[in-house]
Amino acid sequence: MSSSPQSGRPGVVRPPETAGQRPLPPGVVGLATLERVQRSERRESAPSGTLMVGEGIEVKGKIDCCRRLVVEGHVQATMAAETLEVLAKGLFEGTVEVDTAEITGTFDGKLTVRGQLTIKESGRVSGTIRYGRILIEAGGEISGDVISARQADAEHSASAVGAAAS
Repeated sequence: MSSSPQSGRPGVVRPPETAGQRPLPPGVVGLATLERVQRSERRESAPSGTLMVGEGIEVKGKIDCCRRLVVEGHVQATMAAETLEVLAKGLFEGTVEVDTAEITGTFDGKLTVRGQLTIKESGRVSGTIRYGRILIEAGGEISGDVISARQADAEHSASAVGAAAS
């Protein structure tokens, strides 16, 4: 069998590169494969303490000792972590307390973000939401009981003072 001049490997033909496009890594034949390779590269470069729930995977329960959770599948859980990322096909249902969250998929439940909550263009967030800062891209959606952490603290302090005065 002869090798292809474009790939250097027997029987593998790579599409020619076009101006302005990033060259495809060895062994990549098309865009669908390229997307899988890029996801794999993200997984390989994931820092210690990262839990990745892949597409087609379902996780239920309590998640402990996790610094960063990346959801491409379906998670029904309670957790505390530094970072939550719900990717485009991901769904998280439950209770989360994190420093930062980026939602490109769907979140439904109780979400407390001490730092920045980012809702991307295709992101959908619903439930009881508390945040330090919020960024919602055009097309992103948020619904439910939504207030800043500062406002929630002020309301809690005011109700505590009112109860003490009674």
